Amino acid sequence: MALGPPTKLKRSAGIPAKRSDRAPAIAVIEQRPLMRHCFRQWLEENARDAHIVTVATPAELIDDSRLARDAHLVVFSIAGARVGDPDVLDNIHELARALTNVPIVLLSDHDDVEEVAKAIRHGVRGYLPTKLELPELAAAIQCVEAGGTFVPADTLVRFVLHQRPRSTSGLEVERTLCESLTPREMEVVARLRQGKPNKVIAYELEISESTVKAFVRRILIKLNALNRTEVAHLTEGLFDSMQTALAARRSRPVASESV
Repeated sequence: MALGPPTKLKRSAGIPAKRSDRAPAIAVIEQRPLMRHCFRQWLEENARDAHIVTVATPAELIDDSRLARDAHLVVFSIAGARVGDPDVLDNIHELARALTNVPIVLLSDHDDVEEVAKAIRHGVRGYLPTKLELPELAAAIQCVEAGGTFVPADTLVRFVLHQRPRSTSGLEVERTLCESLTPREMEVVARLRQGKPNKVIAYELEISESTVKAFVRRILIKLNALNRTEVAHLTEGLFDSMQTALAARRSRPVASESV
């Protein structure tokens, strides 16, 4: 879940030739040639005024001083590997040491809570499961570019449920949220809690007002709520816990050992 509403990414204006005029670079690390080509092409069409560079390995990026100097965001695809794998952790730490203050985003085939928590603990600023829809992927990258942290909303809900005691009041509602609400519906719920009207929600999520109304109807049915106010009341504890959990993760120092 992105902290703050995403805005639409702008199409790249091209790649200037001179270093002084070069747009900030998004560096994509992907071993598979086909995936590397496709991801670069998609980013070139959707990244906000960014120059896209692709390499096969972290070492290839680190060893090229020009690429490393230009990079302002790294998207590191680990495919089916796990964050805790020694090679993956070593690569994350090497990238962090070589590209100081450059946020790292992981692209992974896994979306379980433990993987996301471990990635954030090791300093990763964005965790993108490959199951994400392309608009969500674009919003996630822009969120990290803007200085935020991104994890999928449904994964964060599962993390909160895993951390809280079974006796906590409202657990049944939280389980319902986890099991039935989609990530997009969670984005709508977050804005309902802020008291935003359908027109504003539609603008922020870049969907039609009629689509927002359909989302609201489904949310009311899933939560067995009578109105928007009751939705806000039912989800109050969950959203407070989600923000507290994410803030705690962000405030911890990067661990140097395996988790």
